[in-house]
Amino acid sequence: MIRQLTSIGLKSNVLKQTSLAILLTGSLLAASWAAPVPAAHAAAEGVFISKDSYFMLNRAALSSSSLQFSVLFHNGENQTLDFNKYGVRVTDGAGHSYTANLSEKKSGIVNGGQEESFRFYANLPAGENAADLKVDVFRWDYNKSDFMNHLGELPVASVIQEGQLEAPEEIISLRTLDSTLASDASLAFGLGQSVRVTENGKWYMYTQIAAKNLGSTSVKVPATLLARLVDANGMKYTATVTSGADTAILPNQSDTLTLKTLISKGTPTSGLTLEYYYLNQSEDVSLGTLNMNSSLNTVALGVKQSYAGQQDGENVTAKVSSSTYSIQADGVHIQTVVELSNDGEVVAPIPTLAASYQFGDSGSSVSSTDNSTRNGFIAPKETATYYFNATLPTGIDPNAAQLVLWQRASASTGSTSGSGTTTGTTGTTGATGTTGTTGTTGTTGQQPVAVFLLKGASEAQNGFTTAVDYELGTKLALGSSVVNPNLDVSLIELHAHENDDLGYKTAIAKYKITNNGTSTLGLPELQNELIDNKGNAFTGSRQSATATQITPGSSYVVSYSYLLPNKEAAEDDSFALNVFDNKSVSEGNVSAGTFKVALQEEGAGDTIAIYPFSLKVNSSAISWTYSGGNYSYVLSLNMDITHEDQVIIDSNFSKIQFEMVDSLGRIVGTQDASLMGTGKLTSGSQKVTISGLKNEQVETGIVVNMYEVINTPNGTAKRLLKQFK
Repeated sequence: MIRQLTSIGLKSNVLKQTSLAILLTGSLLAASWAAPVPAAHAAAEGVFISKDSYFMLNRAALSSSSLQFSVLFHNGENQTLDFNKYGVRVTDGAGHSYTANLSEKKSGIVNGGQEESFRFYANLPAGENAADLKVDVFRWDYNKSDFMNHLGELPVASVIQEGQLEAPEEIISLRTLDSTLASDASLAFGLGQSVRVTENGKWYMYTQIAAKNLGSTSVKVPATLLARLVDANGMKYTATVTSGADTAILPNQSDTLTLKTLISKGTPTSGLTLEYYYLNQSEDVSLGTLNMNSSLNTVALGVKQSYAGQQDGENVTAKVSSSTYSIQADGVHIQTVVELSNDGEVVAPIPTLAASYQFGDSGSSVSSTDNSTRNGFIAPKETATYYFNATLPTGIDPNAAQLVLWQRASASTGSTSGSGTTTGTTGTTGATGTTGTTGTTGTTGQQPVAVFLLKGASEAQNGFTTAVDYELGTKLALGSSVVNPNLDVSLIELHAHENDDLGYKTAIAKYKITNNGTSTLGLPELQNELIDNKGNAFTGSRQSATATQITPGSSYVVSYSYLLPNKEAAEDDSFALNVFDNKSVSEGNVSAGTFKVALQEEGAGDTIAIYPFSLKVNSSAISWTYSGGNYSYVLSLNMDITHEDQVIIDSNFSKIQFEMVDSLGRIVGTQDASLMGTGKLTSGSQKVTISGLKNEQVETGIVVNMYEVINTPNGTAKRLLKQFK
C-alpha cells in the first residue's frame, strides 16, 4: 500500500547509520548520507505494511554506473519487526529490474516505536535516468512464482538531492572485468584527498581512494581496472597505483589506494574528474566518474590536518605550527616546524617523514629531512615535532611557497574492519575466498600526505633579541633532542682573555652536567654559539678531550671556547647563548634554547675563580738564582686553594700556565702546573721555577702572567688570571 506521508511524529527517533565508506581526509560528499532523519517527515511517498509501519526513501544518489539509496523502515508497532522478511530492488521505465545489495552490515531487527535506515546500491547500465527509476519494495513469499509479494514502488526522483552532481562513491561490479568472480563482487570507490606536488621537475597529482569490498568474498583490485584524470578541457591523464593494489580486501572491509598521475603545469584543478574504465580490445569503456573538486586539498599555516591513510580507530593530526625565514647572501634560509599529534585514544605508529619546499610553476623544489631519532609509536595526547630546514633560491617569496609532507617507504595501510555483525540482505551470498588480480603499480618509495601553504611565514628574529633571561649556575631549559631528560646542564662561568697580538679575544665557558638518572649516560656534545647585539654568531669549540660517559648522581665539567673580535672597552659584552641541534636536520640547525649571558669581569682582588676551585693569593714574590751557569726565575706564592663544588674533573681539565715576560713584552719562558694529580698546586707556600735563562734575559721589569689553559680544536685557549710583578 502506498500513501503520502505528512508530518508523522515518532515516539523515539533513533537512527543508527554506518558510513558508506571510510572517510579519508578531504572527502565531504559522503557526509550527507550520515545526516539524521528528522523526527517529522515532510510530505513523501511511503509503502505501508500496516497502519503505523512503513518504508520510505530518504536518500538517493545516481552515478554513471550505479544507484545508491537509503531505505527508512519505520516500526510504529508495539513489537519488533524484522527487515530480513522484506527486500528491495530497482526497476526502470522499460521494465528491467536490478538487484539491490546492502552496502553495510547491520542487524535487521527494528524495535517498536523506532526506525532504522538501510543503505543499498544497485549496478545499472549507462544512460539510466532518475525519473525512470523506482525502488520496488516486497515481502519474501515462497508461494509466489518469483518468491516476492510486491507491496509498492518508491520513485527515486523524489529524493534525489537538489543540486547533486554525482554520487559520493562510485560502485563498480568486478564481474564486468572478470567473469570468474562472484556475482556480488563489487568495490565502492570513495575519494580521499588529492594533492598537487612536484617531483624531479615534473608535476604530479596524488589521489587517495578508499576501496570498500561490498561482496561476500575477498577481492583485489583487478589489473584491468584503469583510472585517469580528465580536466575541464577534456584532456586525459593516465594514473598509476603506487600503493594498495596488491592487498586482498576482505568482505565489508576497506583498503586505501594511492593514485599518481603525471599532469602538466597548466592543468586546471577546477573541473577535474577521476574516471574508471577498462579496455575492450582497442576501445575505452567508462565505468564511472568522481568529481574531484572537494578532494583537492591544501592546508593553511596553523591548521590541523587529519593524517591521511591512518588505521581505523586512530586520530593522528598534522599541522605547521610555525615557518620562519631569513634572507642571506646564498639565498632564503627557511625553517618550518611540523607537529604530529595523537588526538585519539589508542597508541599510533610514527611514520618516517620528509619534506620538500615547492615554489613557482616550473616544478622547482628543495628537499629537507629531519633525522631525529624517535620512538616507533606516539601515545594518546602526545606530540612529535619535526624541523625542516632548507635554502630557497634568492628572490623566492617564502609566503608563496608550499611545504609538501612526504611519508617514506610507503606501504598499504591494510584492511580496516567494517561495522556490524549480522545482515539482512537481498543479494546473493557465497563462500569466502581470495580472488582477483594484481593491479599495475609504480612507486617512488614515498608519497605525499599533506601540502601546507606557508602564507603567513615570518622573518626570523635575531637570537639576541629573543633570548630569555638567565642566571649563571641555574639549569638551562633545553629540549630532549639535544640533552637526555635525566641530564641537567648549567653554565657556570663565562670569561674572556685578550689576545692583542692575534687581533681577537677568547671567551671560555664552563658547563656543569649532572646525571639525575639511575644509569650511566653518554656525555652530550653541546652545539652552541654566542650571538652579539648585531646578530653575529660565534661558534663554541669543546675542549679537545673529554670523558664519554657520566655515572648516576655525579656531575662533570666541560669547557668551550669562542673566538671573539676585539672590541672597544665601552662596547657591550652581552651575548645570547644559543644551544642548538645541527645533526637531526638536513641543513642549518634547530635552536634548543637561547639565553641572555654576559662576559664576567675578572675580580680585582686576590681571589681567583677557576670552577670548581677558588684560589686566594696571600702573598707573592719574584726572584732569580744562578747555578751551574744557568739563571732561573722563581715565583714564590702563598695560596689557599678550595674545591668549592664536588664535581668530577679529570686529566682533561684546564691547566695553569705561568708565563714570564720581559720588559719588552717578549716571552722568555713558561712553566705548567695543575690543580689535580701529581705536582698539583696546593694550599700553602710553593715555588714556580722557570729555568734555562740566558745572561741577557736576566733583567728587572720581569712580569709573570698566570693563565688558565684549555686545549680546543682551534688551538690553545688562554684566560689571564693574574699578573705578578
